Amino acid sequence: MKYFSEIPAKLLKMVPVAAALLLGSCSLMHDDLPDCAVAPEVCAAVNFTYDYNTEGTDLFHDHIGSVTLYVCDTDGRLIRTVEHTASAHDIHSEGWSMPLELPAGTYLLYASARENADGYEAAMAGAGAKFRRSACAPGTAASAITYSLDHVEGTVDHDGLPLEHLWLTREPQTLVLPVPETPAEGDPQPEDIVVTATVPLQRVCNNIHVDVVRADSRASRAETISPDDYDLWIGTADGRHQLDLTARPTDGALPLTYTPHSVLPGTTQSGADCIAADFSTSRLVYNSSASTRDMLCIRDKSTGDVTAIDLTSYLAQGRDAYGRGWSEQEYLDRAYDFNCTVAIDSQTSEWVYVDVHIYMLNWSKRIQNVTL
Repeated sequence: MKYFSEIPAKLLKMVPVAAALLLGSCSLMHDDLPDCAVAPEVCAAVNFTYDYNTEGTDLFHDHIGSVTLYVCDTDGRLIRTVEHTASAHDIHSEGWSMPLELPAGTYLLYASARENADGYEAAMAGAGAKFRRSACAPGTAASAITYSLDHVEGTVDHDGLPLEHLWLTREPQTLVLPVPETPAEGDPQPEDIVVTATVPLQRVCNNIHVDVVRADSRASRAETISPDDYDLWIGTADGRHQLDLTARPTDGALPLTYTPHSVLPGTTQSGADCIAADFSTSRLVYNSSASTRDMLCIRDKSTGDVTAIDLTSYLAQGRDAYGRGWSEQEYLDRAYDFNCTVAIDSQTSEWVYVDVHIYMLNWSKRIQNVTL
């Protein structure tokens, strides 16, 4: 107490004033004063859409079970991958988007998606032929990331199962995350900045149903037919087993042969006996040259005669049912369920006609062999 009493009274009067000044600054917080404003956080919300179909509506929530995002730098080098699945994330809820935290900068976004609700690894563990992803460690070029369909010497080994459908990037998207401005002293706290981007997807698998009937060109009715009478397959002349992230066949892709994963005796809508064959294929590609288009081949087991039908050309005529002005390739990419009936002459083993059906629109078109 002796020493305290020796402090000059004038100095003691200055202490409360200094304390008040300190408490009023932003470096020391007071319960009665607002926090100083800081730069807002910047994050991204990535959406995905699958409206590149004949319906023209977004079917992402209806068809897709899991989605993988590939984040690349402006040189196209992979930075990270993020997978969300329906089993672990509510990707089908209204307004769902994939959150993404990245430093300020410009990025390229690619994506793939599958039917499997448990994601890529779970899909690879199942039976049947699979589209398997190449290595995609950070630093990998996006152009080098591929999906390759299982095959044995060019024949897809489906193990009696349809392919799990796969979607790839229709067009990569650019994402720009800005450097936020720091507010001036006294300004209110700005809200966080959310930058959105939407990656469009394209389906690269198809279901093709073929009914084969046998008709004598000199008879007025269809004849009986059995799956034991014919072998069926679809062959591609150009490479198709490997696709890049934008659904394009790579330079190293191999031609493929697809056998039906299901072949059963059946009956057409007109009541004729038929062979009902179901195929599951990779992306159909319409080539300008008929010699490089996908062909449906039917071999008569009793004679060994093979008839080949320009499958992609005839299926592509289904676009006439929609009247949207789509090109052959656009229609083949938008559609994914194809149906046709092929009539085989029982005397010559040649095809007589092909009926292409669009059941949803009650539309069909018959292509006669004799008119070609």
